[in-house]
Amino acid sequence: MDKEFENVVNFHRHLCLDIAVGYRAAKAAMREMGDQTKDMKSLVAMIGNETCAIDAVQEVTGCTFGKRNLYLTHIGKPVYTLLNTKSGKGVRVYANYWEKFDHKGFGKKRKESTAPTASAEQKAAFEKELQEKIDWILSAPESELISISHVTLPPPPKSGKYEAEPCARCGEHTHIALLVDKGGQKLCKECAG
Repeated sequence: MDKEFENVVNFHRHLCLDIAVGYRAAKAAMREMGDQTKDMKSLVAMIGNETCAIDAVQEVTGCTFGKRNLYLTHIGKPVYTLLNTKSGKGVRVYANYWEKFDHKGFGKKRKESTAPTASAEQKAAFEKELQEKIDWILSAPESELISISHVTLPPPPKSGKYEAEPCARCGEHTHIALLVDKGGQKLCKECAG
């Protein structure tokens, strides 16, 4: 296993298909961005869906939720975009691998192999198939796995320090933009729910 990929797996805590796809996508995006990645304060990553690939993007690019330069865009696609916020130049990587992947069949095999009634043969067969798919993802020609396009985009809205006020019910300080007005009281989403 490549040392950098091993670091990604160690960060994520297990080996899976999405971590392999995210690794390949992030590596390609970093390569395509070139010198645009030198100033980490200007680099942001935007992720289109919530999968394990997010951890690979964090580990490879250095963009994290904690540093507020990783954004989840919730577009529901396996899209990973790196952007230099000063130049507006970016790279968008789409994981076209998932268009060819049999999600239902693979999910069924996973469920069967992890069931309490699963035989040793079922478990071994699934693990073998999983490893074969991961090996293919890590070695496949990029064109069979991802598509890359260069883009120019405005920077995402800055996130960072925010103004907070206490919730009228629980008293916990909450970002003022996320407080909900309920009968003249400003409530956090948990209390308003």
